[in-house]
Amino acid sequence: MQDAARVPFYKRVSYLYLPALFVVTSLLLEVMMFSIMDISFPKAYIFSLSIILMIAALVALIQQKWIQVIILSLLFAWHLTTTISNIIAYDACMEIFSLETLKSLVMAFGNVGAVEIDFLFLVPIIALIVLYVIVTVLVMWFCRVPKKQNNHFWQVTLCGIMAFVSFFSYTIAYSGLPKYQNGTDNYVANLSNEKFLYDTFSNRVADLRTFGSYSYYIDNFLKLIGAKSDMTDVMQEKLNQEFEANEFALNDDEVLGEGYNLIMILMETFERAAVNPITMPNLYHFMRESCYEVDGYYSIERTCFTDHVGQNGMHEVGKELWNNYGDVTVPHSLANIFDRSNYQTAAFHDYDGRSYQRRKIFTNRFGFQSFTDFYDYENPRYTAHCGLNSDKELFEENLEQIAPADKNFYSYLVSVSTHSLNASRFNLRDYYPDYFDYIEKPENWNALKQIYPVLAKGSELEILTAENYLAGTYNFDLGFGALLNRLRTTRGKDGKFLIETTAFMMFGDHYYYVNPFALKPENNNPRDLLGNRCPMIVYNPKAKIKDSDKTQAENAVENTNKSLAERNQCGVPLRRFTSTMDIYPTVCSLFGIQTDKQLTYGHSIFDNEQSIGVGYLGGLTWGAVGYNGEETQSFQYQGRTYRTDKANWQLWRTADFVNFKGTPLTLEQIDEITPLVNRTYASIYLDTWLYDHNGFKDLAKSKAYHLRAAA
Repeated sequence: MQDAARVPFYKRVSYLYLPALFVVTSLLLEVMMFSIMDISFPKAYIFSLSIILMIAALVALIQQKWIQVIILSLLFAWHLTTTISNIIAYDACMEIFSLETLKSLVMAFGNVGAVEIDFLFLVPIIALIVLYVIVTVLVMWFCRVPKKQNNHFWQVTLCGIMAFVSFFSYTIAYSGLPKYQNGTDNYVANLSNEKFLYDTFSNRVADLRTFGSYSYYIDNFLKLIGAKSDMTDVMQEKLNQEFEANEFALNDDEVLGEGYNLIMILMETFERAAVNPITMPNLYHFMRESCYEVDGYYSIERTCFTDHVGQNGMHEVGKELWNNYGDVTVPHSLANIFDRSNYQTAAFHDYDGRSYQRRKIFTNRFGFQSFTDFYDYENPRYTAHCGLNSDKELFEENLEQIAPADKNFYSYLVSVSTHSLNASRFNLRDYYPDYFDYIEKPENWNALKQIYPVLAKGSELEILTAENYLAGTYNFDLGFGALLNRLRTTRGKDGKFLIETTAFMMFGDHYYYVNPFALKPENNNPRDLLGNRCPMIVYNPKAKIKDSDKTQAENAVENTNKSLAERNQCGVPLRRFTSTMDIYPTVCSLFGIQTDKQLTYGHSIFDNEQSIGVGYLGGLTWGAVGYNGEETQSFQYQGRTYRTDKANWQLWRTADFVNFKGTPLTLEQIDEITPLVNRTYASIYLDTWLYDHNGFKDLAKSKAYHLRAAA
């Protein structure tokens, strides 16, 4: 046996080589990830660094290098996987990978074709992998030591000191975090507080970019097993057992109540600018003739979150409503409210359900009596992307179920023809040649080029992408036209045409985020508030047309058999800042549904209160759309030009309150915004607590959350 004392020093300390390689490569991988994601390196990286050093010190105690290799290689492989996932997810949908669900990763890879992801970022990562493998092999080959050594005192001592110092650094760093403030008046102050972020895991992206990967995923794991602080405990916010009624500003003679029907349509990936008289004539004219159009609606939600916010009026902090809380039912969802008034409640979506599993969510949690999707069609029309891809087919094959003549109904439809993946990955001419022929008719093509200059000046790919999207809008509009025709020509059980007794609530979930084509130039950046412009359309059959005793329903009936040139243009624009959270209270206002303001923190579009937007992308938006007749001014923000008569402020979770000029708000402006933010965040934290504790069970017993009784 070789004398251990004669072993060269570099071999005697060889137990440190692989742990040291692990530390170096982990740090390099972090630097690469944050650089590629264009995020500044975490200012509190001491948390992740301490964990990495503790792991290295503990592994260095192991005598057998092959065990070291297995442990460290598995950790390095995990780190590689999460790094690549985070880069793709962040680029595709502004998300990062979390342990609660693989949905972020699935969504990211599903969106790979929908965004321009430069996979060159893999080159340095692959180089790092090669470096790691080469150095590991060299260490294993050239630094072998005797199988038996009697004295490991210095090895144990050195590694123990390393582990202790790392743990001590971690605890000192945590104790040095600024204390967060308790109470409902301090939500804004806590948004950028690192201790609050660490204790509550309130924002995944902010957690990662503040503490680094290792601290983030340990934080994530502790939150998953319930070891982290509950946000509502931290913020001292609990549900008041007393019902706190909301009041909605709508004229009493325009409130619908029992006997009136509702059709709600979530328009997937929908731009307000996409509504034009060529490819969307039915929706275009319906809006101009008989609807309220909210000029100032902004949405930054993913489809499934829009479902939740629109159906429940709630927005859970972690934005995991879709994937978590599988057995939680929500008695104040719109479907459950209408069900308690003996309405038929039915949901429809022309998708195959592989991603979102809507059937269980809609029937169990939301309370719809039925759910129709891809699998319920007898002869579905396939495309390469997602099975059935025809909103026209969705409408036409289900007209009698969407709008039955013999009963009151609430129908919810989620479209898909305009989904961005269709526009970037396929030539839809192969599926809808007749649509393209229609679009490319000389008179239509010339008109569309005037509306969308990209059709005249874009590259071949840009033009194809634009046509794909416009073909999707045309597909939707044909189906919507079939529905309108049924409502205009079918009488209900009361003898009236259904158009006279059916309200519409229509809205987009998010803007059209496919590059390089966008209907408006500001839509390229998902962080820009103006790039989140979607349509919101409300049709209230009892609403009085301005300067007339005629109702919107009477105007709609009169226009049924008139030519487009003869129709009465009586649509009403409502100019106000509105967000996804305002959908639910608007419906409640229309139907006289009394809600608890603890849970319904959006505002009806008929209300005068200002709104705040909370979006899936992690930010807050607040604004008042300026239509006071003031002079329009333009200014630059993040390289883009904006006008002051749009939306005024954006608030991000970093608590950097800035206006679109990029300058900090004044104290007076922050004082004006703070109550709105406080109330919104108090409600969001309460939502999280209610979902975590299934705290909805007593709500159905309330006399509220019912449609207003028929007069």
